[in-house]
Amino acid sequence: MMTLEQAELEIRTRLAQFDGVDVVQFQNQKIQNGQPFSPPRDELWCKVSIQYSGSGIPSIGDTPNIRSQGMISIQCFAPLDSGTTAMAKLCDAWSSFLQNFSVSHLEIYLVHAPQYMDDKHFYAKIIRAEFRVN
Repeated sequence: MMTLEQAELEIRTRLAQFDGVDVVQFQNQKIQNGQPFSPPRDELWCKVSIQYSGSGIPSIGDTPNIRSQGMISIQCFAPLDSGTTAMAKLCDAWSSFLQNFSVSHLEIYLVHAPQYMDDKHFYAKIIRAEFRVN
C-alpha cells in the first residue's frame, strides 16, 4: 500500500529526471536560492502540478484497499514568436517519458495529447497524465 505522500514524492522524483528541458518548476516547491520563481524568457520551461480526483475501495480483505486517482498537469512554455517545432518536440518527449512510468502501487494509465493554453507572455501547451495509487 502506498500513501499519497509517498506517491507525490515518487512522482516528483521521477519527473525531476526528465532531461528534455532545463527548468521544471514544481508547484509550491522551494527554489534553491530561496528567491521567488522567475520564469526564463528565452528558453523552454515547464511547470508541474499534481491534483487528486477521488478515492474508492476496489476490494476489502483484512483491511480495505483504498485506490486514489489523480492528474499530473505539465504546463510547457516557449518564448513568443519562437515557432512551434521545439514545443512539439518537448510535448512528444514528455508523452513518451510519462507512458513509461510505472512503479509498485503507482501507475500512469492515460496520457492526454497536448492542448493549447492561452497565455499572454508565452506560447503554452498543457499535457495531462492520469494516475492511480494502489
